[in-house]
Amino acid sequence: MSNRLCHIGRMKIKNPFRLGRAPVETIARFGPARLIRKLDDRHELIGGTANHHAAARKWCSLFAPEVVFSGSARSVSTIAFAA
Repeated sequence: MSNRLCHIGRMKIKNPFRLGRAPVETIARFGPARLIRKLDDRHELIGGTANHHAAARKWCSLFAPEVVFSGSARSVSTIAFAA
């Protein structure tokens, strides 16, 4: 008798998100802004307004001094063309 497919067992597929940490870990939320830690242990503040970013920086200075923010928040620059 040959082995039927149901007797052999299932193929195991490794999920890269379950091998260790998730690719992005949320540390804290400040309204719509999220402070995240990436796999390479770098931190990033995503979303929110300037007020949310200020609250995040203040919170980090008190409770997470190891978080270092590089530069200022991203701003959208506009280019004006004169006719």
